Amino acid sequence: MANSQDTSPPTNLVLVLAEDHPKAILLLRTARKRAQERGGKWRAIFLETPSQHKHVEDDSHERILRLLTMAEQMGGQSEHLEVASINDGLELLCTREESRLSLVIIGNVGQSGPFARFKIMPWVHTVHTISQRTQVEIVPLSGPLYQQSFVEKFQLRAIRVRYLIYALLSVAAAASGAAILERILPPALFRINEANVGMLFMIACAFSAGRYGLLPGLVAAIVGFLTENYYFTLPYHVLKIFSVSDVLNMTLFLSAAILIALFTSQTRGYAEKATKRELGTQLLFTLYRIAATSSSRKQAIEKLQRKLERMLDVDVAFFIPPTLSPDQIEPATPENLVLNDADRKALDICWRETKTTGIATPHDQRATWRFEPMISSGGEVGVIAVRPRKNTRMDVWFGRLLTAIADQTANVLEHIELERSMEKTRIREEREKLRSMLLSSVSHDLKTPLAGIIGALSVHQSLGNRLSQDKRDDLLNSSLEEAQRLDSFITNILDMTRLESGNIKFKQEWFNVQSMIDGVRKRLGHRLKQRKLIVHPFPEMEVFMDVVMTEQVLQNILDNACKYTQEGSKIEIFCLADTEKGFVCSVRDHGKGLPPEKIDQVFDKYARLQKQDSQVAGTGLGLAISKAVIEAQKGMITAENHPDGGAVFTFSLPLHRLLSMNIPEEKKHATRE
Repeated sequence: MANSQDTSPPTNLVLVLAEDHPKAILLLRTARKRAQERGGKWRAIFLETPSQHKHVEDDSHERILRLLTMAEQMGGQSEHLEVASINDGLELLCTREESRLSLVIIGNVGQSGPFARFKIMPWVHTVHTISQRTQVEIVPLSGPLYQQSFVEKFQLRAIRVRYLIYALLSVAAAASGAAILERILPPALFRINEANVGMLFMIACAFSAGRYGLLPGLVAAIVGFLTENYYFTLPYHVLKIFSVSDVLNMTLFLSAAILIALFTSQTRGYAEKATKRELGTQLLFTLYRIAATSSSRKQAIEKLQRKLERMLDVDVAFFIPPTLSPDQIEPATPENLVLNDADRKALDICWRETKTTGIATPHDQRATWRFEPMISSGGEVGVIAVRPRKNTRMDVWFGRLLTAIADQTANVLEHIELERSMEKTRIREEREKLRSMLLSSVSHDLKTPLAGIIGALSVHQSLGNRLSQDKRDDLLNSSLEEAQRLDSFITNILDMTRLESGNIKFKQEWFNVQSMIDGVRKRLGHRLKQRKLIVHPFPEMEVFMDVVMTEQVLQNILDNACKYTQEGSKIEIFCLADTEKGFVCSVRDHGKGLPPEKIDQVFDKYARLQKQDSQVAGTGLGLAISKAVIEAQKGMITAENHPDGGAVFTFSLPLHRLLSMNIPEEKKHATRE
């Protein structure tokens, strides 16, 4: 790993010695906390000695690399030094950083051992000798180490009584096979093949060692030798271990059997180790997949609980501190879990002291669950608990796996909370942006008609009879027009709110198209009196629609056409029955048309596509409402420019029926208003 160079000015520097330990994250957290208290920086150092480089497994190097990477993610720096000894490395660091080094943090991985003090004290003495102003803090690291003993390699800790019984049964099967051979072979031939009889017991030995471990294999070897010696070697029914030849035969047989058991058990150990590594990889993949597919912390831990119970064959529970009481710990899933007094006490110790407690730990306390703290770079986020089932083996490997799962789960939950917080921030910013847009759009558009109404009515009230009848009528008509415009603004705002909340239920029914157009034209009479509305002839038909909302669509389109056309210009309505699209209605105005580069934005909320839009009254919601209403009825709405000028808005609804193919005589001429 590349060394991180620190070019900062002299300041309080905190160094922490990285350890290959399941709880090494506590060292990083302590270093970060101390650096924040001192207002300085911190750095994680891994001192690699020649013995570590030669004898340490690849897994250890990978864990150290991840730990140094995590240090950088937590805001610190990292450095990897190859030194002759830990003491020499500390001497080098203290000499190099003497001017600004204020604290060295060392992990004590053997705090409970009687000789732990003799391991740590020389390092403390080295630091104090070189830099008297530098303090040393020792952080105890509890729990099993990342190392595999000789006993563990050969699965001796997995011994069960039934395994020994199976080994004896395998010897019994070999003895039965030898007895059958003795029955079917002549005595002379059987004595000639005594070596083959010994091979039967060798097979029993190899089977027991490969299937159940080293100790059952050794039991099968010893019992097999004694059985062969007693029953199948002349003279029969006598143990012959007194002569030099008997001792030599026994030694050779037992040596061969023990070697077979040893190597078979070792092969079995390697196979189980590969299986466990594959399980760890699957669990890691499962964690990342859950992190990618979960939208909340609760959903993630529920998925993870089901996965872990199925993959590890244990009962799993998660405990998370409540939001309002972060110092307490409560069951998150399953929510109705009840713990006994011993388990509750073990859980409290695990949460308060950040250490593994419960079954198969030094803090057993007659508990039935095992509790593992979930620690991320930001701190402790909760506790994961497992309860073994009938076939669960609570060995050192399982403890390490549970520690890794707890740490990764903590990172997953922290990542989900971070994403959730970012999403809330983004939504809040979008909401504020929309609110600002709405206020800027609506404030002017609501105040303008109100000002017109108040002004007209004030003049009418103050001047009264001094005004002519025509002037009074103009003032009242102006007030009515502005009030109707204000009503349209408020209706659009309320409709958009209801559409976005999903509270509108469309009541579709068959309704006459001509009646719909007549109703809209009547309501917009004040807006259309300065325009020429032309409704082109069309067949009499009915459309399956929500009458009120569809009329609002047509009204919004016509109102929009009035805003962006000059007085005296034409607005045309075309209706037709299409075999593919159904009922189609087009409204064309003769204004300047839509900006070509912004046609796609015409149905957006608060859209103002032209410069003069800021002077045109309206909330920018009418066309957005129209699009939502039409699409809710499984129709389509589009906007485009006409080749001869002006804009064309077209909407269609799928269900229609013709009442008559004959156009009445009075409708053959276009209707003008």
